[in-house]
Amino acid sequence: MNLSIKITWILLSIAITRSVFADNCEPCPPKEPAKCDPCYERALDKQYDQGHGICEGILPKAYNASGSIDLCGGLGAYVIGSFIYWESLGDQLDLGRVRITSPTPQELEFLEFKTGYHMGFKVGLGSHLKKDNWDLFSQYTRLHKKENTIFDPANKTGTFSTSWFQTISSSIILSEIISGIRASWKIELDKIDLELGRSYYIGNSVISRSFVSLSFYMLDQIYDLALSVPPNPALGIDVGIFNTSIKNDSWAIGPRFGLSTSWFIYKGFNLFGSATLSLMFAENEISGLGIEDSITYTVKKKDIYILRDVEEFSLGLSWGSYLTHDKWHFNISAAYEAQRYSHTNYMSYVSQLNDQSNEVKPGDLYLHGVTIVARFDF
Repeated sequence: MNLSIKITWILLSIAITRSVFADNCEPCPPKEPAKCDPCYERALDKQYDQGHGICEGILPKAYNASGSIDLCGGLGAYVIGSFIYWESLGDQLDLGRVRITSPTPQELEFLEFKTGYHMGFKVGLGSHLKKDNWDLFSQYTRLHKKENTIFDPANKTGTFSTSWFQTISSSIILSEIISGIRASWKIELDKIDLELGRSYYIGNSVISRSFVSLSFYMLDQIYDLALSVPPNPALGIDVGIFNTSIKNDSWAIGPRFGLSTSWFIYKGFNLFGSATLSLMFAENEISGLGIEDSITYTVKKKDIYILRDVEEFSLGLSWGSYLTHDKWHFNISAAYEAQRYSHTNYMSYVSQLNDQSNEVKPGDLYLHGVTIVARFDF
């Protein structure tokens, strides 16, 4: 690379850096007077737009001044709507193990349960309190989905073994399986969070919001595994249908603590991140049923009580602006979000207690994906 090209790249980098970290505190353009609008003078005399980046020296440095949205009149409330496109991942959901005996050397293949992305939503309602600029916010999250996985053993020589079946101890011959090995995982998550928080400036272009919350959710899951083989009385197979269905209905409640931070980079655009931690008391109700050849059975209901930790994280880009002389405020954002719910897979608890397995801690549930949020203050 010659000298002129290097100099060009250096100057371009300096220009970009200066634009990102620039003060951006030019005087506001003159506003056109609105006839008989009581909010016009208020908007004209404001030193800064509360809830957005500000200039050096506007506020005392020793006080975390309110960083919440400040409207002229109105109800002091806001609504939030979110579109989520998330993938669910879980521990201990694999179908079983396939042993390929021909050709040699033999191969062992573990049948992984495969998942994909599904849509859900969040809706929230908040209100700014008069006491020290606190706000109260409630949000409902809904994600209902069903995942399916199938393994086709056609043209494979070997056996299939799994801990999900309860009454058979031997492996199933792959060539005998008629319509593939099928598994499904159904999830229904309904979650409510009630937050008490406060937004405050911690720098010219940085606003944080600390909050404490009460969180409650219901998480219902069903795991099914099924296959069929031709009846063969000589091998002790009378019906040839193998199907097990294990259900885990869970609810949890507990405190939730979090912190979100926004860094304003230019004209209402900001980068933001948030993290929360919950410690919840949870009940897990386990039940199920199955048919394995000529044997049918039910899993007697069992309740297990635990303490469950939940972690949530998000990182994204947002833009917001005051409208109509500060009577309204609109904000839109896009973020990557991830959540972890500990010890949720009590469906595998049943499979771990059969004759061929050892009991381990229940697996966790992981949710991650894209979240698009629109917020309107009024």
